[in-house]
Amino acid sequence: MMMLLSFDLPRDTKEERKQASEYRKRLVELGFSMKQYSLYEREVQSNTTRNRLIEILKKEIPDSGLITLYLLPDEVNNKQITILGKDAPKITVGAPHLIVL
Repeated sequence: MMMLLSFDLPRDTKEERKQASEYRKRLVELGFSMKQYSLYEREVQSNTTRNRLIEILKKEIPDSGLITLYLLPDEVNNKQITILGKDAPKITVGAPHLIVL
């Protein structure tokens, strides 16, 4: 299944911008990849991993932040359509790839 995470973090003050930046970096450390600026995704293959990630996300979100998680089964995720404008950065379209180092 694919875990799709959208978030809204305030960025009014220097400290809030720093927290938002650190949160984005943490999402990447947790294996998420940026789909759009406040939208990240990660493939999850077990309920144990899903539950562990949810607990980490709950614990580490800044106090004034908001996240929404969508758990998409493979059947839904495999049917996604990405439409790029002519000047949009070219991205890989298709099945997501998870690389573990």
